[in-house]
Amino acid sequence: MDKKKEILFNLNNFLLSKSIVLDYVNNEKKATKLGHLKRVSYVALSLGVILKLDNKQLSDLCSYSLCSSLALNQASDNKTLCELSNEYVKDFPFIQKQKDILLYQKEHFDGSGIFGLKNEQTPLFSQIIFFATSLDEEFDLSSFDPVKKEKILNYIKSNENKLFSKQIVDSFFKINESINFWLDLENESDILLFIYTLLEDFSQALKFEELLKIANNFLKLVEPQSKLLDNIGKISDFYALEHKDKITLQIAAGFCKIGKLAVSKDILEKIEPLDIYEKEQIKTYPYYTKKVLSNIMGFNDIASWAMKVQERLDASGYIFGFENKSLSFKDRVLINANVYDALLQEKAYRKASTKEEAIKIMKNESSKLDISITNDMAVIFKI
Repeated sequence: MDKKKEILFNLNNFLLSKSIVLDYVNNEKKATKLGHLKRVSYVALSLGVILKLDNKQLSDLCSYSLCSSLALNQASDNKTLCELSNEYVKDFPFIQKQKDILLYQKEHFDGSGIFGLKNEQTPLFSQIIFFATSLDEEFDLSSFDPVKKEKILNYIKSNENKLFSKQIVDSFFKINESINFWLDLENESDILLFIYTLLEDFSQALKFEELLKIANNFLKLVEPQSKLLDNIGKISDFYALEHKDKITLQIAAGFCKIGKLAVSKDILEKIEPLDIYEKEQIKTYPYYTKKVLSNIMGFNDIASWAMKVQERLDASGYIFGFENKSLSFKDRVLINANVYDALLQEKAYRKASTKEEAIKIMKNESSKLDISITNDMAVIFKI
């Protein structure tokens, strides 16, 4: 592996970490308990074992399951969720990539689903993900209750050859025989132990350019209009940063707002002024960015830059309150570029600034933002 051009990357490690914030979106829009995507993956993998999937198939099934609600933050209905999620994962390095798994993840076995696929027209992975997702959304698998268990089994049996295939139903009834299955679902650490024990390590050398595509997709999930990655690229070129430094800083930029998925959209898009409690809630997002990125192997530098995106030179930023001497040049580049990008975007509560207005605002914040970088940005963006 060429460390100047590649990173050792494990897709399931990456997606399990990302599920931390995606679960907040599921909680807000689907009312599922936190840990939803891990539970979906646990049920899916348990079925995969019964169905005798091989190690590569199990690894990919876990990855697709963890991506099942990837675009939920942007989707207004299940059809849009399926279409957008399917589009976003096209750049993901699955072991054996399959076509349209997430596009058909809401299909019904009898053909009454979104796209009307019937019986085995729906890919097996899609069938499994739909089954696992349906159970946790309908019944909340995070707590065991014998009465609820009976209701779940009745629900599954009554929907045999309607929502679910007989093959899936029969496989689940074999899983159901073990009380261990139900109790593991109560504890996230038990689920993670199951996943990491079951799955073979398919870590691979991934080119930084491929990771950048993934980072760009995650930025789109949060801020579809953002030009942050392009701007970071131009600033990096101006300062003649080496290729690895430039592209890893761009990757950090792509992930620096991922923590916003843990904050309610009602707060992020509120037109009226925020109250003190809502402001505090927004200030938590770099914490969740840190929590996600710090759990991904090989992301030490990326996490360090991304989590400091709201810090300021005078220590007035968050979440750490770092001051001038604690912020590196790359930290400052990302901080300045993020402010510039935010000012140029139209928000529900304000109009977008022009490039000239944005730079003027930033120059007036010289105690908080690196004024030399701000001045250079005026040159870079021809202001």
